Amino acid sequence: MNTEEITPQIQKQLNFSALLLKKHSNEVDLESWFGFNPMNEWHIKSAKRLLKYYGIHSGLHLRSALFEYETGMRVSAPFEKLAASLRLDTTSSFETKYNALNNVTQEHQYTLAWKYRFSLKDQKLKGYELAKYVFLMRLGGILNYMEFEEISLRLSDVEALLKNTFDSWGAFHRNVCIGDEFINGRGEQDLSSYPGILTLWECYQRMHINYPHWFKEW
Repeated sequence: MNTEEITPQIQKQLNFSALLLKKHSNEVDLESWFGFNPMNEWHIKSAKRLLKYYGIHSGLHLRSALFEYETGMRVSAPFEKLAASLRLDTTSSFETKYNALNNVTQEHQYTLAWKYRFSLKDQKLKGYELAKYVFLMRLGGILNYMEFEEISLRLSDVEALLKNTFDSWGAFHRNVCIGDEFINGRGEQDLSSYPGILTLWECYQRMHINYPHWFKEW
């Protein structure tokens, strides 16, 4: 795959996955197409390992995963199903349901769904899903699962979807962090991460300090 120029517009689109890339490795280069270096054997192995973790072994697997994230099947659907059921509850009936749970993951998901059952009724967890979409697409590019032309087209599509859903980088990034919490738990490490990597909320705070010029204009 030949190197293509990263225009300011493309960099802005690639930045939709910046939080997730930083969570998985501190060594990523956010100002590159893929985050990881396709000329570095260790980086290639890391990309393969991450894609394998998500069940992606080919371009077909990648496109299938992207479809599921784009349409909300992976995260927004289960979140909204739970949130919709909790919108019928009073505080008392919710507490009864919560106290009957015996699974830490479920307890955390119920807590988040209850907290955001109204405020995320329209957005759901679309920010997190599309951040994961771009994240997986960049990893797939390292292994030549997707060419630059298709990546560019998909990035433009993602940008349009996100701008129809969020009105600022802050709103988008908060949704990414909430989605990550819903899937992985508060302050817990994703099993696909490297030991010692910061939580997504911590990455969010540091990234806005290190790259303040990136996240002003939505």
